[in-house]
Amino acid sequence: MSHFARVTALDGKVHWINLEHVRLLQELKPLPQQPVRTSIHIDSYWVERQIIVQERPEEIMARG
Repeated sequence: MSHFARVTALDGKVHWINLEHVRLLQELKPLPQQPVRTSIHIDSYWVERQIIVQERPEEIMARG
């Protein structure tokens, strides 16, 4: 069974990510206007992309 997490990108768009396809969760250095930033690297047979979101890695994994 797949586990999905709802995350919010820095531009405010909401994404549903399949946690089984996440290859790397990396907390990035904070910026003055964005105190929390996490890079999510997604890799599956069809998609390879990176999303920068507002949640911490622990919060993302707890939702799944």
